[in-house]
Amino acid sequence: MNQSHQIDEVRMIPIDKIEVINPRARDSHTFGEIVKNIQAIGLKKPIKVTPRNGTGDAEKYLLVCGEGRLKAYKSLGEATIPALVVDVSDEDAFIMSLAENIARRCYRPLELLAGIRRLEELGYSARAIAEKTGLKPDYVAGILRLLHQGEERLVIAVEAGRISLTAALTIAGAGDNDGANVKSGV
Repeated sequence: MNQSHQIDEVRMIPIDKIEVINPRARDSHTFGEIVKNIQAIGLKKPIKVTPRNGTGDAEKYLLVCGEGRLKAYKSLGEATIPALVVDVSDEDAFIMSLAENIARRCYRPLELLAGIRRLEELGYSARAIAEKTGLKPDYVAGILRLLHQGEERLVIAVEAGRISLTAALTIAGAGDNDGANVKSGV
């Protein structure tokens, strides 16, 4: 990550001043459990935000992690939420959010793909993406290769554990030799 200075301060932040930069889909059961838990014992871990300049003098924050907790607080009618305020760039905030989702292993395949694709669009190499996310470099390189070939369905099958990355790469590469065989008359 880029040089950043952590403020390391927990503050009560107005919920309506927080923007989610890496939204995740949740099933209603999981969300309901988060809400019930917060109702019963309160918030065990604050969300993490980074400050940004809003229009005029208005304060604004980007959510780094804790979207489920934020939505639960909002659904409970709360106006503010405890948040650890850190000072990081937009890019680093996105990377931190993606890395947390990967570490939790509760991500959905399409979310992971979108994150890897976005990091590549930001100019990161497969090796740099691997370092920032904790994924293996060969895995990231293979996923990017499949994405470049338009093989999203194969990538989703890999992420779902239905086929191995090696098998997906073999399947994707199988079509590369068909043209050569047709030209040679085989």
